[in-house]
Amino acid sequence: MNPAAIWWSAILPLFFLFFNHSLLQAQTNQTQLVRGRVLDDVTQFPIEGATITVSGTSRPQALSDKNGYFALQVPLGRYSFVVTHTGYEPRTAPEVLVTAGKEAQLTILLPEKTTVLDEVTVQTRSRRNLNNEMITVSGTVFNPADTRRFAGAIGDPARMISGMAGVANASDGRNDIVVRGNSPLGLLWQVEGVNIANPNHYGSLVSTGGPVSILNANSLAKSDFIAGAFPAQYGNALGGVFDLRLRNGNSEKTEMVGEIGFAGFEAGIEGPFSRKSKASYLVNYRYSTVGLLQAIGFNVGTGSSIPQYQDLSFKIHIPLSAKNTLSLWGMGGPSKIDFLGNEADTANNKNLYGAENTNLFSRFFTGVGGVSLETNFNRKTFGKLSIGINRATEKGLADSISEQTREAFRTGESRFNTSRYEIAYTLAHKFNAKSSVLSGVTATAFQYRLFDKRIYGNYESETIQIDEDTRTTLLQAFSQLKHRFTERLTLTAGLHYQQLSLNGANAIEPRASLQYDLPGRQTISTAYGTHAQMQSPVVYFKRSYINDQPVHTNRQLGFTRSRQWVLSYANRQASSLQLKAEAYYQQLSRVPVTRYPSGFSMLNEGAGFGIILKDSLVNKGTGANYGLDLTLEKTFNRDYYFLITGSLFQSKYKGSDGIERNTTFNNHYIGNVLTGKDFRLEGDQHIFSISLRMTVMGGRYASPVDEHASASGRGTTYDEDRNPYSIKQSPYFRTDLKLGGRRNFKRSTLEGGVDLRNLINRQNLFVQLYDRKTQKVVNQYQPGILVVPYFRFTF
Repeated sequence: MNPAAIWWSAILPLFFLFFNHSLLQAQTNQTQLVRGRVLDDVTQFPIEGATITVSGTSRPQALSDKNGYFALQVPLGRYSFVVTHTGYEPRTAPEVLVTAGKEAQLTILLPEKTTVLDEVTVQTRSRRNLNNEMITVSGTVFNPADTRRFAGAIGDPARMISGMAGVANASDGRNDIVVRGNSPLGLLWQVEGVNIANPNHYGSLVSTGGPVSILNANSLAKSDFIAGAFPAQYGNALGGVFDLRLRNGNSEKTEMVGEIGFAGFEAGIEGPFSRKSKASYLVNYRYSTVGLLQAIGFNVGTGSSIPQYQDLSFKIHIPLSAKNTLSLWGMGGPSKIDFLGNEADTANNKNLYGAENTNLFSRFFTGVGGVSLETNFNRKTFGKLSIGINRATEKGLADSISEQTREAFRTGESRFNTSRYEIAYTLAHKFNAKSSVLSGVTATAFQYRLFDKRIYGNYESETIQIDEDTRTTLLQAFSQLKHRFTERLTLTAGLHYQQLSLNGANAIEPRASLQYDLPGRQTISTAYGTHAQMQSPVVYFKRSYINDQPVHTNRQLGFTRSRQWVLSYANRQASSLQLKAEAYYQQLSRVPVTRYPSGFSMLNEGAGFGIILKDSLVNKGTGANYGLDLTLEKTFNRDYYFLITGSLFQSKYKGSDGIERNTTFNNHYIGNVLTGKDFRLEGDQHIFSISLRMTVMGGRYASPVDEHASASGRGTTYDEDRNPYSIKQSPYFRTDLKLGGRRNFKRSTLEGGVDLRNLINRQNLFVQLYDRKTQKVVNQYQPGILVVPYFRFTF
């Protein structure tokens, strides 16, 4: 009996037994508190007297107090909350799940009206409002609850975002985010206003993704994802921005959560320090469940290698006074995995990242934390000071195994220790209801201790590729103005500046957007921006040898540049249905390429654990990404929802040989259908849910295997210089199904179910390798069907 059948036979009876309504008596007619705060969208100043109502019902309403806080008692279920106040535009908090085990908490930002009317008309422009009102195009609201609701997301924010238009994951075994044909290296991660590096277990220095996210959905709040032409406050990025917020703990009541899922065994607690203040804490801890799945014999894509990791996330929120609020936060943890060639099951494709003639030993640690002080100077001015630290260590050893004796010989060692210390200050000022300005400055100090060497002939000789202990700084400053000419027409314009002390590289980046609200809930927007990004540190410090002396021929590389244009149209067909179309063009320049004519370009790097290290690079490469993104979304209403996205695009580049080629990320098309429905078995006390996702993509482009070089070398060698990315892979298709249920008790809620990734067990090509035994090129495929059970208990 195969592992999938074993899991089906074990889990399905447990699933239906667990949710059999005759076993446990749920409470009926229960209610729960929904708490929140209403703030001005620019100054974060509390709004007193705002009215909070449940959309489409005659249920009681609440008013916010002098500090903007409110509490509303509602029956269990899923609701949309409408917030109104005279002089402000109304806003809606959609799809808020109210359960017995946890009080829902909301933060509502209201924009001020440019003209004050005697009567308030409740009509919001969008049911999903971004945190950052400066974003006019290519913005998507990230709701952490969707990581548990959407099929295939398995609790991971990055995997959930891949269902949005123009976005894809680099591979099934990782969560790297590919935005509109850009390398994942072009993505900026930001948490609580602090720029961070790779927030993943096994997250290498030369990537922005990994197999398992350190980000914890139980700690995250509603956040923003931007796919292009982002506002002036974001810098050092080319492709997109994931601007994440952490939620505050419950300041009125102690609550706990226990969870088992793909990311790990988890326990969490939150609550008030004192009922006399609004100070709160939130702590969540996880330990690897992937190791458990592997230990019982189920294929999770890493064969006999057992991933081990753990992480902790926390946030402490302390209102110091009516004007000042202090927050402390952090997240991180260690991870390790070994791939032993003599244990590799290459015949059954169960060792996705290992090879039978190689040993790999990997150790990682990632930690990021910060402190912020927010100050409401008055009703018109708001300031925020943020201090952050991000440390990461990455250690690796590699062996080559003799095909005859199976003896291991050391072939490589690497130690990458990086630290970044950041201080940022932003100041928002509202001149009046029509005009506001947001300005800020950020200083980031980098400390690099990097070492990488290759060993030959059992230490007969060696080549040190990187040996660096140095520091550098990146200074950034921005200012952006938002002006509303009328209630319908809004202009946003700004300027971003950045300078790298390592080599004096600098960039001035103008940004601008214009948005017009048409009659009938329609909006048309356009945006333009120039963007710049520094190179990965391993690129700057790659060694060359001249007369046996090491030199850094890449140290003077400047920023890679991008110019982006976006035209967007949105039409809300009904209160819960929206159609959106965006056309975009991105022109890339000053891309690092080789001095000699070749097809190499840094635009193709960043989709895995490593990158190709080249010396003597120059900023002479170019590229272009252009296409059309379409989205049809129905937010949760009448117990079902759907999201249909489609993208048609091209991603091209030119290396130093001047030949235009497809980048490896050029799929040409991406399509997603995501839908789900809740079935009420006992009103709102007992819910059975089903979610389905289907993804189709055109095949990516890959470089051919150089069979001669691979046969004489120690691993697979690709023709990256003469014929890079000349092979188009087969189209990709995957179906994910999620079955789950939720049951409310008197003071707790129990959730459970199973996530079936790659339900039809389709073999999607991952990579081509050279098999020295058969002397042939063989295919290695993405993981097959993966069955992930999950349980969550809140109380």
